[in-house]
Amino acid sequence: MAGIIDRFANIAFVGVGSVAGFQLSLRAVQNVRPHPMPRQFAALLEHPMRLQYLDSAEVLGMYGIRADMTVIDLGCGTGLFTRPAAHMVGENGRVHAIDVQNALLATAERVAQAEGIRSRITFHHAGAYELSLPDDSIDLAILVSTLGEIPDKPAALSELRRVLKGGARLGISEELLNPAYMLASSVKRWVEDAGFSFVAKTGSPFCYHMAFVNSK
Repeated sequence: MAGIIDRFANIAFVGVGSVAGFQLSLRAVQNVRPHPMPRQFAALLEHPMRLQYLDSAEVLGMYGIRADMTVIDLGCGTGLFTRPAAHMVGENGRVHAIDVQNALLATAERVAQAEGIRSRITFHHAGAYELSLPDDSIDLAILVSTLGEIPDKPAALSELRRVLKGGARLGISEELLNPAYMLASSVKRWVEDAGFSFVAKTGSPFCYHMAFVNSK
């Protein structure tokens, strides 16, 4: 009996070690060559375990979303934050959902259509460096587990600053399970260097949320 228990313990130990090693490998690759999460892992974006610690409506409320706003969800994925944002801005608001992967955008659009909020969302198949939006036209931009996946962070933040109105907010969320996870101190440095002012931070090192204001 003891031998069987020992065998199971060894198997579990090897399994945990394999997962940890895989995570470390992914993080190493992200540090060298930042890139978006492959679309093959899209199911993880709305996995029940993730939803237990990431309440999109609560986070959006902390970032100051209100009715009639125009909002950017950069790196929107399957629309986990796009959809509640569209509900919260109301019929006179607008959400710009932006992602570089068409497959994720298609999923986000399909679910938005099913929820009856498709008309409030504009989907953009685009990256972060050249947004097809006018200067000073956005009230709030959010990046959820996205900044670490962007190779040229200064260029992306500069473009966000261009389209955000003076005094508009930028919300950045990071979660440790994402291989592209960024430390809060690193995020704060990048964003402040781009011309934003820090407002507030909440959460824990496992999953945190930071709000900044465009200091135009």
